[in-house]
Amino acid sequence: MAASERPAAELVQVLAVLKAHLRPAPVPTEPLPTILWENIGYLIDDQRRRALFDRFAAEVGLEAAAIAAADDAVLAPIAERGGMRPETRVGRWRTIARLVLERCGGDLEGALRALPLAKARALLKAFPVIGDPGADKVLLFSGIAARPSLESNGLRALARLGFFEERASYTASYRAAIEVLAAAGRPERGWLMDAYRWLRELGQTTCRRGEPICAACPADAICRHRAVSAL
Repeated sequence: MAASERPAAELVQVLAVLKAHLRPAPVPTEPLPTILWENIGYLIDDQRRRALFDRFAAEVGLEAAAIAAADDAVLAPIAERGGMRPETRVGRWRTIARLVLERCGGDLEGALRALPLAKARALLKAFPVIGDPGADKVLLFSGIAARPSLESNGLRALARLGFFEERASYTASYRAAIEVLAAAGRPERGWLMDAYRWLRELGQTTCRRGEPICAACPADAICRHRAVSAL
């Protein structure tokens, strides 16, 4: 462990503080809706993402067959509300539906549960915008495998809290962050989901990429930056 890193076990205390103060919005947990959630828009906030996802669910549906059968006249207006390159988004939605129908017989969750973990992860990474972090999230949130997972905001917050040093590449940083979660001593699905949600919310609200708002952060009193600044 590097001298600047704090013990992983302290993460339990930090997350308890975050859980008492932050209220992240609910997100889908089933595999196909989660993948659609990630693909519903480009660089949009959670409120807008929720509105688009709910509209998609109401007008198209969240089943692969319904998405595959949907007319472009229905899909295009939703895609246009989700940011730049809406035509790419429509293509991704159709790719998602095709993969579920052709490779999973229409039942993505059933297919994932029937596969060895490595193959389930590989299947998920065949979907648009789903890399290692996204695959881990789907497996965790759906209850298929209690694998630690983080996205970019949560990873940044975890590093600034002092639990690991960011690496030269995002892939290496992600692996280091996941090792912290795995070593924290709480391998249950519920705790790992909390870690994903609370750290993401912290990174979005106060521990921002450009200018972190430390004075408003619920974890400021126990953040590693205080110890570093006192040196």
